[in-house]
Amino acid sequence: MIVADTNVWARALLNDDASEARRARKALGAARSQGGVFVPLVIFAELAWVLRGRWERDRVLMSLESLLMTRGVVVEASTLAQRALTSAREGHGGLADHLIVQIGFANGAKEIITFDKAFSKTPNVRLLK
Repeated sequence: MIVADTNVWARALLNDDASEARRARKALGAARSQGGVFVPLVIFAELAWVLRGRWERDRVLMSLESLLMTRGVVVEASTLAQRALTSAREGHGGLADHLIVQIGFANGAKEIITFDKAFSKTPNVRLLK
C-alpha cells in the first residue's frame, strides 16, 4: 500500500497539468491494483480545500465520496469521513470543519468551539463571542 500526496490526487482529478495528470492517474491506477492507496484524513481534508478552489461544493463532495467507494482506495476512518461528507452536504461549513466534528466526537469531545459564524450553526458547535 502507498500514500499519494494531495498534489497527486489533485493533478489526477483536476487535470490542470496534462503531463502530471497522466503520471498521477497511472501511478494511482497501478497502486490500486498492487496493494492499494491509503488516504489519511489530512489528505482528504486538503484535497477538499484544493478542489473547492476550482469546483462547486457538490462536485467536490461527490468526488470525495467516490474515493470512499473506489476499489483499491482505503480512506482513514472511512466511517468518520462518510459522516463528515454527509453533514457537510446537509450543513454549514466545509468538509474540514465536519471532519473536526466527527473526529472530535469520536474521541470524546462534547462540543466544538469556533469563531466561524456559519460553522457555529452546526449542532454542538459553539460560536466564541
